[in-house]
Amino acid sequence: MTSLQLPVEIILDSPLGITQNNIDGHKIFKLNNSILARRDEKILFYLKKAFIPFSFYCISDSQNNNKLDITETQTDGTVNTYSITISEGNPDIYNLLLEIKNLLESNSTFNFKYDITYNSSNNKISIKLLSGDSATKSTLLFNSGTNKSKSINNVLGFLNNSDKDILVNNTISSDNQVDLADGLDSIHIKSNLCGTNIRSIDDESNELLIIPIDKSPYSIIYFDDTKPFKHLLSINVITDIEIILQDSNKNVINMNNIPYTLILECEFIKDIREDIVEVAEEFNYANNLEKFNNLKNKILF
Repeated sequence: MTSLQLPVEIILDSPLGITQNNIDGHKIFKLNNSILARRDEKILFYLKKAFIPFSFYCISDSQNNNKLDITETQTDGTVNTYSITISEGNPDIYNLLLEIKNLLESNSTFNFKYDITYNSSNNKISIKLLSGDSATKSTLLFNSGTNKSKSINNVLGFLNNSDKDILVNNTISSDNQVDLADGLDSIHIKSNLCGTNIRSIDDESNELLIIPIDKSPYSIIYFDDTKPFKHLLSINVITDIEIILQDSNKNVINMNNIPYTLILECEFIKDIREDIVEVAEEFNYANNLEKFNNLKNKILF
């Protein structure tokens, strides 16, 4: 009986990958030597270790959450609609709200002034329209804004099913709790090399593994699984590996060109189909030989 091949370890250093769509969280790695399973083998493929720096921004253009559209209305019906772009980064809630306040007021044609506060007891924010030239209201365009798909609404705890009016001297509060991570509480590692033995809710089959983010920004996320989930591949040769790092909202993560390393492994297991074929061939041979002998006996005797 032929012994199986030994496992093959694959080290993917991100600088050696080919960046896709100008975001380095999506790479294709060309292997120097192909990995080939023999006819009687199948490949188990899995993530063994990972070293991923928390170099990405939870609020950024690539995360589709750094815009805010607003319309300011005066008493005579005159309006001013504009959008602001929040700086990319990982701010704390107080610095984030201060930046939003400054951007709103510096872009206001009507000298509108705002008070934006954070309530740590319920993890929600409040926005008040203080004053302005003939101020009537401000409308946060979470639902109808041109930048709806890139809105910061979820970070601030607001739903996007409607716009939010703030009447002068009135206050609105966020619908839900503030979520500064906004989908980046885990890293979904996708690959072209995933077997048919895993399915997510939406029937995707390319998820290699999900790594929780349990570190603070600008530290290293280290993954080392002693009992990894192994994917049974339907192919018997590997020449390249595509890796996509995504958040839970399916945004490709921009690693800001800081290197990361994934260590993968291929194990070889016995392909029982070959045994089945061999048994079937032996059975057919024996069965046909018996039929031949019976026919020969009829002719001769």
